[in-house]
Amino acid sequence: MLVFDDGGRATFTAEDVAVGLVWGKAGLRRLVLGRSEESTRAVLNAFADAPWQARPRGPLAGVIRRIKSHLKGRNEGFLDVPVDLESVSEFSRRVLEELRRVPPGEIITYGELAARAGKPGAARAVGRVMGSNPVPLVIPCHRCLGQDGSLTGFSTEGGIGLKARMLQREGYVADARYEAGLRHLRRVDPVLRKIIHRAGPYRPLPDKPEPPWDTLVSAIIHQQLSVKAGRTIAGRVRALTPGARFPRPEEMLRVPTEDLRAVGLSTQKTSYVQDLAARVHDGTLGLRGLRKLDDEAVIAELTRVRGIGRWSAQMHLIFHLDRLDVLPTADLGLKVGAGRFYGLADKATPLQLEKIAAPWAPYRSLGSWYLWRGLDAGGL
Repeated sequence: MLVFDDGGRATFTAEDVAVGLVWGKAGLRRLVLGRSEESTRAVLNAFADAPWQARPRGPLAGVIRRIKSHLKGRNEGFLDVPVDLESVSEFSRRVLEELRRVPPGEIITYGELAARAGKPGAARAVGRVMGSNPVPLVIPCHRCLGQDGSLTGFSTEGGIGLKARMLQREGYVADARYEAGLRHLRRVDPVLRKIIHRAGPYRPLPDKPEPPWDTLVSAIIHQQLSVKAGRTIAGRVRALTPGARFPRPEEMLRVPTEDLRAVGLSTQKTSYVQDLAARVHDGTLGLRGLRKLDDEAVIAELTRVRGIGRWSAQMHLIFHLDRLDVLPTADLGLKVGAGRFYGLADKATPLQLEKIAAPWAPYRSLGSWYLWRGLDAGGL
């Protein structure tokens, strides 16, 4: 077991993650994973007044080297690193000690961890312990998932995106199809290889996917709006009926047109939502049956709805039906990204985009998603 003979604070950056440490004689007291050293320092300033050390020496220097190595994908063990858990409850201590025994590349559920800690059925209590884990990474709360495999959350600035990236670099495979797609894209496209390394695992679906009705209503609402404006109007539409979801199709048909207009829907979008509701309600459009159809048949079914064009149908294929080989050539973001990253004078034409993406098949959805991520990040 390592021994720290003094106390202090330090920050450093590894693989775009700003890491902050606070330690004392009993071991690490706090580990912060942030987006910038400035924000990480702010957290440490609020936590402790130990002296700042620009270059920690002795055992701490070795721990820092190992953390950097681990975040780069070279799995390190931290079982020998002392952690000061004097201020946590006995149950929390048992949970955190059991969690430390889960090796890189493996995961454990909240329920399993509760049972190992001696309290079967206390999954929610374990979740609270994860949320207050003082030293994530060294005590690997990112390896704790929901019973259904959902990421659930990660109490750091990076959120579940960072959690997913850390799990991927440790060798955890959440979906073998995605992993096969990533191997293919890395092999055939050096541009995407760089973006994949920075962006982490492919995550087209939300941690808790919504029903198809909700995703289609949301897609109509968000057309030609900023994300913020779309979310605002979507929230108002949801508030038209009790509960957190959109009004069901039969409920939507009973909502007066003027009420939909009053919450921010344009005349056109009001008619689109009403047409969608009518088709789903009378069975003309069977949303559950879409999963049994091939991609082009799904597009044909959805584009019968007023206001749903080929692009919207393709978004549904990628982000709800989880289809792997969809290339939305009319998407402005993809055309801009292809122009920027592949050395074109301007944004790509649909034909140029098809040519660039040809090697991606049969994983063009993944290639598209990473091109969007690259554009979001502002470059390579």
